[in-house]
Amino acid sequence: MKGVVGRIYGNASSTEFNFVVLEPREVKRTDYVKVWNDVDGWVVAQVLDIKATAEFNEDDALNGKTATKEVYIAKAIVIGRRDENGLLKVPKTPFVPGENVFKADNELIMEALGLEDDGIYIGLLEDHNIKVKLDLNPLVQKHCCILAKTGSGKSYTAGVIIEELLERDVPLLIIDPHGEYASMKDKNDDADEIEKMEIFGIKPKGYGDKIRVYVPPNSPFLDRADGILKLEGLNLTAEEIIELTGITNSTSQALIYQAIKNLKDRNYSIEDIIEEVENIKHNAKWGLLGHLEKIIESGLFDKDPTPMNILLQKGKAIVLDMRGIPPEHQDLIVSRVCNQLFELRKREEVPPGMIVIEEAHNFIPERGYGKAVSTPILRTIASEGRKFGLGLMVISQRPARVDKNVISQCNTQIILRVTNPNDVNAIKKGVEGLTAEMVDEVKRLPPGTAMVVSPELEKPIIVKVRIRKSRHGGASISIVKDKERKEKSKKVKKAKGEQKREVKDRVKKDSFFKKLFGG
Repeated sequence: MKGVVGRIYGNASSTEFNFVVLEPREVKRTDYVKVWNDVDGWVVAQVLDIKATAEFNEDDALNGKTATKEVYIAKAIVIGRRDENGLLKVPKTPFVPGENVFKADNELIMEALGLEDDGIYIGLLEDHNIKVKLDLNPLVQKHCCILAKTGSGKSYTAGVIIEELLERDVPLLIIDPHGEYASMKDKNDDADEIEKMEIFGIKPKGYGDKIRVYVPPNSPFLDRADGILKLEGLNLTAEEIIELTGITNSTSQALIYQAIKNLKDRNYSIEDIIEEVENIKHNAKWGLLGHLEKIIESGLFDKDPTPMNILLQKGKAIVLDMRGIPPEHQDLIVSRVCNQLFELRKREEVPPGMIVIEEAHNFIPERGYGKAVSTPILRTIASEGRKFGLGLMVISQRPARVDKNVISQCNTQIILRVTNPNDVNAIKKGVEGLTAEMVDEVKRLPPGTAMVVSPELEKPIIVKVRIRKSRHGGASISIVKDKERKEKSKKVKKAKGEQKREVKDRVKKDSFFKKLFGG
């Protein structure tokens, strides 16, 4: 029968079945197939695994025989079908052995998986020309996380989503510790990527009219910024001061707490704290005063601070470029900015939007992996932000080091390749609905390919992330220039070719002399 790729055999239930693959080249692991069920009609299933068997034993292998009568057996897990109300249903009656198995058509796959025709376009369903589009509202309001090992494409994928959000005028604040996102102002100029854009149906595009880059006053990149982020220095907490100064001495920490306790009944500045410390009769104050003076010298705080409401504007992405800024300063900036934005959003003084947190393990570390003053507010936004229209996009290459409660609060989880055992275990615990087979699949994902998990989808899916329209600023820097690397590669190939020819010549000569003289 036309289109048949297999036939069910053996024991079959309503949720899974095995089938003999009639066309081995037509069926691959993770493919979608359809089978007719006498009660429910066409039902979609996914190929979980394929194994090859043959009449071939150890003796055959030792005797150099060739395997004959190869048979390919596939295992499929049933996804289901949509009923007249649009609900996904799994058959209640088992599939019949001998029933034909067909490749599922795109329309049926989209219907079964719950893929929409409109939404945030992130790429193509693996091995299919089906655009994967995610519902904007759940993605933003109910948070999103992107997890991957270094080099698997997490920042690139984040850029794809940011492009889609900008085209829908979603207000964005991007916490950018490494200066990767300012490049989105420019359109993609990578020749290889431009060539592949046709596959995804896109064209190069820059977002210079929508992106504004802000840097702290102590940034080494002031000349490249659109603005300077100045924080209000009033009412710093003891924890914030300890974070800024890096003080570990318990006596000095106690003096900070004492000074702030004396000032608690009024608004106070860092200068007020210094004055209080000076009045304390303790020798430890002298070293502490030096640390406090450095806070003033950093220039982070100003009597004329940047209005926080400009950091979340409709149709704009504000990038906080924190390259070259000490980690403790980055932590405090994130804490202060997110606290104030959350309060502004609760009072509806800024529009609903999303905060993108790159290197999230530095700002919301899992217990046992350090502390950050930004952790409490980010946990609060993760648990309460959806009520007020403030979403999070959490990005990290170390899932095990990110607060697992925050990961579990993310409605949409985009997982690229992860191989570290600790990170894999963290994903197992933080992401619902992942089977052992899916976890194994995560370890094998090639760069630029992601597993997408979302309640909006009926099951996790594998997606080839689309090419970026804008320029990617997070690519690794080549130590050897491309031209030099290519020339070196040519020389190596040429040398290997010459070596092979020399070996062949020697073999021929040896063979000739053996024939001539024997031996």
